[in-house]
Amino acid sequence: MDAHAVTIVDRVTLDADDATGWLARLRAEYAPAAAQRGMRLTGTWWSYVGPAEVEVTATWELVDIAAFWAMRRAAAQDPAVRDWWAATDAIAIARQRNVCGRP
Repeated sequence: MDAHAVTIVDRVTLDADDATGWLARLRAEYAPAAAQRGMRLTGTWWSYVGPAEVEVTATWELVDIAAFWAMRRAAAQDPAVRDWWAATDAIAIARQRNVCGRP
């Protein structure tokens, strides 16, 4: 990626029993459609943040800010994206998305 790339960092805290299934669905369901919107899944990790809680981190890259805004437009028009995050919110303890770029 060049100096103008955009990185998105998603962090989703889940009950440990839900983490494996959610991550599998992310890879099988969300990631292919995200790729069509210009996002490239660059990594996934998880860490225990409590006795029974896991924080899953997924990182995505887009080639530049124009690609980011095109992705946002496409995502806003796709009911499957809203449904995905609604289903995530139904089981998530917390979630956060950070959009990062280089100055």
